[in-house]
Order: sequence, then C-alpha cells, then structure tokens
Amino acid sequence: METTENGTFLQEKGAANDHDIVPFSAQQSEHWLLERTYHAHLCNGGELAVPAFTEAMKQLVDFPIAPSSQPSKSHLAEIVPLKKSTNFTAPLPTWREISAAEANALFQQGNPILLYGEHACKHPQEAMEAWKPARNMYNIIYRDERTQPEAISETESAVCYLDPKQGTFSNTTWRAWFPSDTAALLAGNPHEGTITFLAPCVQFPYTTHYTVMASDGHVYPYADRDGAIQGYQTFSPQEVGKEHDLHAIFPQFCYYHEVTCPSGIYHLEFFGPHMNEWGYAVEEATAFTSAHVADPLRAEMTR
Repeated sequence: METTENGTFLQEKGAANDHDIVPFSAQQSEHWLLERTYHAHLCNGGELAVPAFTEAMKQLVDFPIAPSSQPSKSHLAEIVPLKKSTNFTAPLPTWREISAAEANALFQQGNPILLYGEHACKHPQEAMEAWKPARNMYNIIYRDERTQPEAISETESAVCYLDPKQGTFSNTTWRAWFPSDTAALLAGNPHEGTITFLAPCVQFPYTTHYTVMASDGHVYPYADRDGAIQGYQTFSPQEVGKEHDLHAIFPQFCYYHEVTCPSGIYHLEFFGPHMNEWGYAVEEATAFTSAHVADPLRAEMTR
C-alpha cells in the first residue's frame, strides 16, 4: 500500500472500493489526538457523530472477562467486577470502517481494531426534569387529567477496543448490551450485523508510562500499572503550611502515553492531574518520517 507525504494511505492498486482510501490525514489526526476527539469514516460516506463517539471512547476501561468466557449470543447485561479496572485512552483519533474479515486479519497481524455498536433505550421524562408535582397535585393545579409525558428515546454508543499489545477495553454500554466473546465477532458471529468494525487511519509511534509523584514532588517511574500501585502504597502524605493554612499533599498516580507526532513529542495522560486536558508537548520530534506514521505494522506500541 502506498503512502502520501503527509502519512495518509492511498488506495491499493486494483482496489475498487472507496472505503479502501483512508479519509483523514496525519495533520488532522495529530490535531484531534491532542484535542482528544475521535472521528470515524463509514463505508456509506458518512461519519459517526463526533460528540457521542468521543464520549464513548473516553469511557474505556479494562475488560476483565476472558474473550471466550460468555456465550456470544448472550444479550444479558454482564456483571463485571470493576475493582481492578482502570480507564484507558486509545491514542488513535481517526478510524475507518472495514469488514469483519479485514478486522480479523489486521488483529491477527498485531494491529489494534475497534468494535462499535449502538443501543436504543428510553428514559422517563420525569428523570430529565429538575422537579415536577405528583400526579394528584398536578390534577389539583391544572384541574384536569392531562396526558403524562412519555419516555424519551436515546441512543447510547458502545465501543470495544482490541489491542494485541495493550489489552482489551470497553465502555459500560458495550459490557451491558454486547457479547464479550470478541473472537466470535471477528470470526463472523450472527451478532456481527449490529457491529461496525473500525481500523485506525493513522498510527503514531507511542509508549505507555506509569509514574508516581511523591508528596515532595519527586517522580518515580514504574514498569507497569501494578508496580505503580505497589509503589504508591509506600508513599505517605506530607503536611505543609502553618497553623490555619496547614494542609496535606498526597502522592499522585500518572499514567500517560508518550506519542511521537510530526510536530513533536507529546504526553497524553489517561490517569493523572492532566487527564481531562489537551496533550502537551515534551520536545520536538527528530528524524520523523511519514513511513512511521502511515504503516500500522511499524508503529511502536509497547506497554
């Protein structure tokens, strides 16, 4: 597959489908990466709604159940122990729709993929209002039996992020209404019809880091999350200030991705004091080539 100078994919020679062309450039992907928004191009020419898609992607947590531990046809909400779960940010802001077969092949080659679905639900309108009189009081006030408000329909976005190196992460809606047997979905399970399979358009090289900042401001790196948790337990809060201004400073976790982009190297915190902020620059990138951006098989994605 050929690439352009800005790192986008070109259509494979001989390919006839429009969805073989990746619609988002490296520059767009970098901006949205730092902005922390997510975008997906569909085969029909449309795109997923950015606010809903972004909100769902910001809710990714560990997927504690083994891929084959629950029947793939189950529609029951899963009881998932969240005690050891943690949130996760996928540093892949742009996606394109592919087939289940393509998704399976990419995943087997070591590439991350995303499963997307939607669940329609209804919420009582009363729950959306700050206050409303009870039925009897309502009749006394308005002197008649007015029709009570109907339930409000809403569509919730479900996402499941599969990464051979980082693991599997999903949001609450996915765990509640979609099968946990992701291997069956990739193999062509009947539930597949309600699932949209997505592949990243552009991948930037990144590494994942786990640190703890002690109360005195010193930062201690750890090899993984479990090590950071154990290290955190060895630190104590420190009291600072005098008299009425006396307060405690606690140690802080910080989990982040260090991402190499065309314009520089950035940190994206997915747990820490800047987890809800834009990505911030660390240093200017050196020897950055478009090949590193465009080829998902070369993206360095280590834990």
